[in-house]
Amino acid sequence: MAGCLQQTGEAWVKRPSTPIDIGEPRKPSKTGPETNLPAETISSQLDRILSSAEFVHSERLSRFLRFTVGSSLEGHKDQLKEYSLGISVFDREPSYDPRIDPIVRVEAGRLRAKLREYYQTHGRDDPVLIEFPKGSYAPVLQLRKSPEPAGARLLARLGGMRVLSCGLGFIGVTLAIIAAFLYVQNRGLRKQLDAVRPGALGEASRLVWGCTLTQDSEALVVFGSPVFFSGPEGSDLFIRLSSLNETSNINANPAFQDLQKRFGPLLGPRFDYALMGDARALQSLTAFLCRVNPRVTALPAHLATWDNVRDGNIIILGTPRMLPLLKRLPVRGDFIWDSDHNIVNRNPQSGEQAVYVTPSHFDSMSYALIGRFPGLRPNRQILSITAHSAPGIRAAVDFLTSAESLRSMVDTLKISGTEESYEMLLRVYVDSGNAVKTEYVAHRLSRKQQAK
Repeated sequence: MAGCLQQTGEAWVKRPSTPIDIGEPRKPSKTGPETNLPAETISSQLDRILSSAEFVHSERLSRFLRFTVGSSLEGHKDQLKEYSLGISVFDREPSYDPRIDPIVRVEAGRLRAKLREYYQTHGRDDPVLIEFPKGSYAPVLQLRKSPEPAGARLLARLGGMRVLSCGLGFIGVTLAIIAAFLYVQNRGLRKQLDAVRPGALGEASRLVWGCTLTQDSEALVVFGSPVFFSGPEGSDLFIRLSSLNETSNINANPAFQDLQKRFGPLLGPRFDYALMGDARALQSLTAFLCRVNPRVTALPAHLATWDNVRDGNIIILGTPRMLPLLKRLPVRGDFIWDSDHNIVNRNPQSGEQAVYVTPSHFDSMSYALIGRFPGLRPNRQILSITAHSAPGIRAAVDFLTSAESLRSMVDTLKISGTEESYEMLLRVYVDSGNAVKTEYVAHRLSRKQQAK
């Protein structure tokens, strides 16, 4: 969205050129005529998909796919609406409001991604395609078109063309020179990428990252999504209050009420932006993870609930105030963030402080906190990477993807297995908005975490 931000006290006001509405699924596009495939053929295809590696460990997505395909076979495609799916598939109460709880939209996006992954791997030769058009919850069931043989395509392209052997020879030599040049130019980049490949980091990466680096489950990266509000239709007002990040029962929130007194009636909440620091850290983190586990999904915080992320390994990334999920962790560590961006040490050990105070927002020093806890399913884990500033978040991600830092973590924490829970507090020194030094402050290691 084009425009500029202007700070008014704690509030950030933006005057956009074009309003953007988000959150509601788009109207479904035409999906073509109904298929005449026999029900047995579709059921066989459904069974193949549900027994694949992409779906066999995902109970929620399997239930979603089975219900929608079954409803289509029974002639009830017109009943596959967001509200009815929330109740029938995701066990929501009749009071369920899709505008507040986005679970159906989130899971539909994951289902589309999983089906694409399946048809690119295990199902690449399957005769039947099951697809969900963007904005629709009704599956399209159709036969896959047989690809034209490569030889026939080549003959068709060459038909009627006069091939000049000298010209092809020149082109071949030119391409060979270009290929050699690109190989030399990219060899250095490849070495840099291989240096941070998780496998190249050795045993330390396995001990620190735990289940997150395994390929038997999806890695879900939940990143902060700041809350914005806009003025009435036709208004150019676009505003954010940095202290307002919880949107449940927003109209009863005193901070929101005060905001409306100052600026008039507001619409929202809206989630059009991510913080630049979070985005850069997210890019580095997903690039690192995808070199081992291709099943990585990034999910903005306002779409993440424990209910829709419980099946995967969860990575919580960003500024604590923009991560409501962080406040509802199923376990509670010794180090927690307070509302003033300080670290509270609930159980100080010898030589430790009860509170680690941040001297400023990000100008000179920031704290970063890394923690690993048990997940919501067996053999699943939660990894939190948080800081109160962008330089701190980037420094924490760099720390977790550096071979030297990982070895230092293992030596300091004395980790002996991937099932242990730990916390590590880091101090990050900042200059001109960039992290220049990261140092160890304190840590905890335990096999069992205290429940809230």
